[in-house]
Amino acid sequence: MVALDSGARTSPDPAWAEHVRLHQAFLGRVIDYLCADAGIRQFVDWGCPVPGTAERVRRVAPEATVVHVAPQGAAGLLTSPEHAAVLSGDGSESEALLRRLHTSGLVDFDEPVGVLMTRTFGADCPPSGLEDLRGLMRGGGHLALTSTAPRAEVERAFAPFSLLEPGVADLTWWPYPDEDVAASGCGILAGLGRVPVRRGGAGRWR
Repeated sequence: MVALDSGARTSPDPAWAEHVRLHQAFLGRVIDYLCADAGIRQFVDWGCPVPGTAERVRRVAPEATVVHVAPQGAAGLLTSPEHAAVLSGDGSESEALLRRLHTSGLVDFDEPVGVLMTRTFGADCPPSGLEDLRGLMRGGGHLALTSTAPRAEVERAFAPFSLLEPGVADLTWWPYPDEDVAASGCGILAGLGRVPVRRGGAGRWR
């Protein structure tokens, strides 16, 4: 992923490269936890903000499945789309995307699922459809979010889910709480929410 100037390939932007590195490291810690401690074996990479997510999942849990929800035209940025299903969507039509995930059979919402919705959102554009997502996740699961919005707004975005400790913290060092780290962070808040298993009952779009 590089900057392009008049069609010529140039050196990667150092600030963007550092953002990608920090985001990949955060996703790696989330994936390690979800695979090893929560037993998650199906993931939805919703927004695909950085490459390498499917490879990290398979390195920890080779039998796990990954579905990418990729913005229009972004599938080519994925490093191994041939090893994961790809749905096209920018997240603005979250209800339609959830319906496609549910009815296509790509995700079994009667089993735990990890949804990595980590394309960073701002205060003016909170993620939509989280109530619907929680309603589908009858088998339980987790949701990861990242944001540049104020802390209270990020916590409100997680409202349909139960935030895991330490709540929201800087993406650079999550899952350590901000007050335990003296270093400067990147200014992006991150967190992981959980929904419990809710067996029985008819889900939406059944």
